[in-house]
Amino acid sequence: MTEISISGEEFLIDGTPAYAGRVFAGKRIQGLLFNVRAVQATFDDGNPDTRRHWAYPDTGEWDPDRNVADFCAALPSWRDHGVLGFTLNFQGGGALYAPEIYSRFDNNGFTPAGDLKPACAERMATVLDRADELGMVPIVGLFYGVHLKKMRDEAAVWRAGHAALEFLVSTGHRNLLIEVANEIEVCAHHSGYDIYDPMRAHEMVSAYKEAHPGLIFSTSQGGVKPETNECLPTPRLYEATDFVLIHGNGARAARLEAAIQAIRAMQAFRANPKPIVINEDSPGIPNLEAAWRNGASWGYFDQGFGGEAAWNGDAYVDYRSRPRESRFEDLSGFQTPPTNWTINTDLKRAFFERVAEITGASVNDSRVLDGQ
Repeated sequence: MTEISISGEEFLIDGTPAYAGRVFAGKRIQGLLFNVRAVQATFDDGNPDTRRHWAYPDTGEWDPDRNVADFCAALPSWRDHGVLGFTLNFQGGGALYAPEIYSRFDNNGFTPAGDLKPACAERMATVLDRADELGMVPIVGLFYGVHLKKMRDEAAVWRAGHAALEFLVSTGHRNLLIEVANEIEVCAHHSGYDIYDPMRAHEMVSAYKEAHPGLIFSTSQGGVKPETNECLPTPRLYEATDFVLIHGNGARAARLEAAIQAIRAMQAFRANPKPIVINEDSPGIPNLEAAWRNGASWGYFDQGFGGEAAWNGDAYVDYRSRPRESRFEDLSGFQTPPTNWTINTDLKRAFFERVAEITGASVNDSRVLDGQ
């Protein structure tokens, strides 16, 4: 059974630092956790009016079981490239951002009353089992902003959080990191609940930690803006979390580096250093470089064509007007379903091959090349 723990700024897997002893380009890689945003690995849509948008091009239907199976089948190739972590969420993430879809699709692992849906739990367990077998680390999120509006009230939200955590404990897995909410500012905006406000989020994290002491907790904020100190942890939030989660959305490499350095300059960090993890950014290799060179773990976020934005060289390109690819083999990204979880595009290959180089991973070419 795989077990994750933390020592100072380092993640340990089964008691040994991740990428043990690895130094690359004069920088310490040991203890980092390169990861991929894969929050749609357990995706399903309970709204029949929007479900049609996720149909596989080769079958004309959406199939949540196929999605889980394809994801689990792809994980060994990710692991071979040195990717040790990936992000899940009981409420998934943004699938398509057209208002008539984004506000109506229903990828919510909880009922409005806050009960965990059995089908979601089953899909989540399948993924967690596979990650454990491979020695990988899921970063499991509880809440995503737009779906909080589908919860009956704040009491239902608290009930859902505890139900999800009790379920995770019941699986027996010890390789889990918990992300209480994806981008607390966005959650506060969509839900109206002050508990997600950055000035109060430490209360939420502390309450969950007290109730579920065997788990490792953090929560993320939106895209970092160090010049205004936005989306960086407050001292009280830093103290409450076991590791730091930040997002790089929309930030170029220099801004991301400044954000990492701003966290390192915090009195709370100097007194008690913790791992800094970026688990949502872009497909941008310059941002990957800025992260590991400054001692932070980095997470690849690839929406896919038909979604929002992608990285092309050194610039963001808006692909929202571009239709989805017509063949399954050509599907891009990891967040707009249906998803091709293999390493099948130039953007994906650039990330995975660079992580393999940085970490010194021994890539199994027979399994990972050409999306196999």
